[in-house]
Amino acid sequence: MERKVYFGNALKQVWIPAPKTGLDASTEGYFNDAQLLSGRAFTKRSKANHRRFSPAWSGPLNADSINDSLHTIKDYFDGIYGNGPYYWLDPFAVNSNLLSPNWASPMLSQSGWGSISSVGTAASVDTASNNRNYPYKSLELTFGDSVQESTDYFRVILPSGYRLHFGWHGTQDSGDATIILRCHDRNDGSTDDVVAAPLSVTSGARTNTQVSGLAYSMVDIMVKNPTASTSVMNIAGMIAQVLPDLTVVPQGDFTSGRGTTGLLFSSAPSITYLSAAINDGFVEVATTFIEE
Repeated sequence: MERKVYFGNALKQVWIPAPKTGLDASTEGYFNDAQLLSGRAFTKRSKANHRRFSPAWSGPLNADSINDSLHTIKDYFDGIYGNGPYYWLDPFAVNSNLLSPNWASPMLSQSGWGSISSVGTAASVDTASNNRNYPYKSLELTFGDSVQESTDYFRVILPSGYRLHFGWHGTQDSGDATIILRCHDRNDGSTDDVVAAPLSVTSGARTNTQVSGLAYSMVDIMVKNPTASTSVMNIAGMIAQVLPDLTVVPQGDFTSGRGTTGLLFSSAPSITYLSAAINDGFVEVATTFIEE
């Protein structure tokens, strides 16, 4: 949809005006460097990082449609549609990989990044037969003989007329542990689980599982051991894209995570009144979002 961005929380998702060009999307983490008496230097930094967005908009404040009115941003901030975290379909990530770095490359969860699974014993192993640029390490998860479902998940909001294309690359070495897509019904909020079968790291197919936005409003990606059997799975990488219906998904090598987890407001929206006589009250709106 031209000049619109899909945005919302767990209760309501809508198309809103796209921010003005020049959106600052900074990557932030802990850094500390010092010069030693010897003349050499050292630096320490966090291995994980998060993103901060500083969008600004120009347009009408009082348009009839919430999809066109910039007051919709403040309505979300005020809690009219529920609380955060907030999610969006980053237009720079929808065609590549909407997952955050640690979900796209689960090996990162072993080096300071957030976990992708609250269940199973995690370890890093070499990624075998890696000729399509997948991370050099895979996350190995081992499960006991019981049904286990992770409380960690990655949420993707899904507009009507679009599809989520998802794939996880790795192996199911034993048992039935896998990645599931928990799909939230657009009409009544009930959920259905879709099991995603693994793809080989040597496969040119990036995704193999689809969820339609006509039926579902959002999808939670999560780890589950669905049967009471010991299981071992290795996850080299995951890819998620949200594309218009009937789009042909290109094949190719691994694409690292370009998306974000849930966002929170880190500043109140500021509104600058420009003209009350143009476009139902022409204003500029600015705020800041920070990744959880």
